[in-house]
Parts: sequence; C-alpha cells; structure tokens
Amino acid sequence: MPPNRKERRHQARKAARELLGGIASGEAEVYVTYRRLYVIWCSQNAAVQELRPMFRLPGVAPDGQLSVTPEFEAQVRALATEIMPMLD
Repeated sequence: MPPNRKERRHQARKAARELLGGIASGEAEVYVTYRRLYVIWCSQNAAVQELRPMFRLPGVAPDGQLSVTPEFEAQVRALATEIMPMLD
C-alpha cells in the first residue's frame, strides 16, 4: 500500500532535514546534496516550503549548470543551518 499524503510529507521533511544536517555539519558534499534537495523540492515542494530560499539564490539556476564557488558553498551552508530547525 503506497504511503498516504501525511506519510509522504513526513518522509520528505525527514529526508530534507537529514540532507541539510549533512551540509551544515560539513559532512556532505555541497553540490551533490544541493541537487538531492532540489529533487525533493521538485517532487514535494508543498511539504518542504522552507527550502524555497535555497533555490532562489541570485545568479544560481538549480535546474541548470552551477558554478560551485566558495561563495556558493558558504551561502548553501548558511541556509542549511537556518532552515534545518524549521523542518522539525
């Protein structure tokens, strides 16, 4: 039996929280994890509205080519740290 809407929401939020934690702690590679978060955003954005600022960074097209600069990594890490507690 497929998960119901509430279970899918919980799973999406939990997955996003874990990915954000990896970015915030420095354990996860920023580019790969950013892309994984974008997949969650595209498929379950109603469940993870808190991620919206991450995909509205000036000069960054999350569904296109990214230039992974130290500034990009710092912005994503700062947002991950800020957003993670909102997903509890």
